[in-house]
Amino acid sequence: MVAAVWLVSCWPLLTFAGVPLGHLERHRLRLLDLAPIPNPHVPGPRAGLAAWIRVRARERISWTELLHGALLVPLSVLNFAVLTLVLLMPGMLATSSGLLVVFSILGVDPATVDPGTTAIQRDPLAQVLLCVLGLVLLIAGLYAVTLLTEGQRYLARMLITEPAPELSAQVEGLTRSRARVTDAFDAERRRIERDLHDGAQQRLTALVMTLGTMRYEHDRGHDVTDLIDQAGHDARRAVEELRQIVHDIFPAALRENDLTGALDDLAASTETAGITTTVTIDLPSELPTDVQVGVYFATSELFTNVLKHARATNVRLLGHQTEEGRIFVTVEDDGAGGADPDGTGLLGVIDRIETLGGRVHLVSPVGGPTRISLEVPCAS
Repeated sequence: MVAAVWLVSCWPLLTFAGVPLGHLERHRLRLLDLAPIPNPHVPGPRAGLAAWIRVRARERISWTELLHGALLVPLSVLNFAVLTLVLLMPGMLATSSGLLVVFSILGVDPATVDPGTTAIQRDPLAQVLLCVLGLVLLIAGLYAVTLLTEGQRYLARMLITEPAPELSAQVEGLTRSRARVTDAFDAERRRIERDLHDGAQQRLTALVMTLGTMRYEHDRGHDVTDLIDQAGHDARRAVEELRQIVHDIFPAALRENDLTGALDDLAASTETAGITTTVTIDLPSELPTDVQVGVYFATSELFTNVLKHARATNVRLLGHQTEEGRIFVTVEDDGAGGADPDGTGLLGVIDRIETLGGRVHLVSPVGGPTRISLEVPCAS
């Protein structure tokens, strides 16, 4: 019905014939779809029809609405055919067979009503089976119509609606964030490989050479005390470098404590750097490992930024979990403010938190103070 009215009344609009149809279809969609369906068109200009046409011609949604109208006509024919096949015919079969069964129960000969009645129509058992068959086909037809309606609803939503601008911006931001995280992981792997090659591997190679020289000198009765000291020194340096590499992958503070204890240690290290630190943390002890690692490294980066750039004298570290299962960790400082969210340090923090499905809230006016909150979903 809608397709027929649109085809007759809106064709004079030519390329913009889909615009009124889109408005009508979005109203119809709201009756079936629980998700919000905002108007995807930008507000029309008030400068006249020519300006309105230019604006609508540049909108992608105007053309997809026209495509929806072009598809709606054959889809309406298909809907009519399907309804006739899967609902009308089974319904007529069940109704006529049911009436013949009622005639049989009442003792009425169907031939008195219709002289052309066949033997099957006079057979009560056959009519009962046909009635049951009609009802089964009718129920199956209702499922088919539901699937067809759902498919048409999905097609309409795809063609005459667009994601909300906030959602589009969020998806775009997450895409960029994931690309940066991938690049950061690649760089981190290359750094670990370089640190192992230039650091611990060289120390272990020197240790092997020292032990070989020690064996050679010992076999000839020479004093190897200096070589033993050198071997011990190389072994200790190799252990320290390996420990530092492991710490950069998974911090020792989290191996020994929960997130609360690790953040306390982080604040204590900042205190030793000459900044007064106040800690108020109330976080559960059992949190997913990825959340603990992500929040720890992000908070560590925030403290590093405070030490390097903020020129602060006081820092507050706050942490709590809401009833909805979201954890918040906030770093406040009384420094110069003006933190740049596009800076390398804060971009790394944002990428870590967004990878966990969270968000970073930044308030940093020029002159300070700066308040950065990490919000991470966590149903622990």
